[in-house]
Amino acid sequence: MIFRRELKSNARGLVIWSIVLGGLVLMMMSVYPSFAEDAQTAEEMLNVFPEPLAKVFGMDTLNLGTYTGFYGVEVHLINTLVGSVYAALLAAGMLAKEENDHTAEFLLSKPVTRIEVTGQKLAAVLTNLFMLNAVIAAVSFACTGFADEAVELDILAWYLLATFQLHVTVASVSFLLSAVMRRTRSIVSLALGIVFLSYALHIMAGLSDRFDFLRHVSLFSFTDAAAIVENGGLDAPCAAVMVLVSLLCALGAIGYYHNKDIAG
Repeated sequence: MIFRRELKSNARGLVIWSIVLGGLVLMMMSVYPSFAEDAQTAEEMLNVFPEPLAKVFGMDTLNLGTYTGFYGVEVHLINTLVGSVYAALLAAGMLAKEENDHTAEFLLSKPVTRIEVTGQKLAAVLTNLFMLNAVIAAVSFACTGFADEAVELDILAWYLLATFQLHVTVASVSFLLSAVMRRTRSIVSLALGIVFLSYALHIMAGLSDRFDFLRHVSLFSFTDAAAIVENGGLDAPCAAVMVLVSLLCALGAIGYYHNKDIAG
């Protein structure tokens, strides 16, 4: 019941965000053939960029003349950043809205436990994220038709897996905030702040070797496209950290909400 209600109430937002992200992927990759035709000119144009800036966006490693290289520079960041904003907005108010809208007392009077409430709401969040990423993946693979060369489908798949894992991690952190805090507006602000702070730390880590240590605390560095290409996939320790953070936040949200003093 709760699961279906949440899917229904968030369906409009999912459709809008899916159209936006899917449209951005299609729009950006439709430009790829012109880059591929004149890759040398494109590379010369990129030489104008300062070395630290080129490093931040992976242009020192990724080849814009290939599908996966162009995708990594131009599209992967959009998918991770914009998708993380959606994940934060989706999960941040999932539990707190019941208290803000004064529906918590009515909801908890039903024959469901608090663990079932949090579990079904979390399942709704994950389902929405899966469907959003399914749209991104479908458009991304469809756009391989723009390429004349053989596309490294395994690298593209790793990009998409990293994107989905990042979205789940951001949503899990935001879901924990929704369980612990009460004011939806404050939760959303904090969740978005975490997303943009993590992205800012990723940028700083790439601009100077002095800040390289920041890569270890930025989720965006864990899913960096250049690192995926260099490693031939998602770095195992980084993936393990994101899985661990997701699990701890999800379990923490369920445990805290189970004992929380709910305001009706």
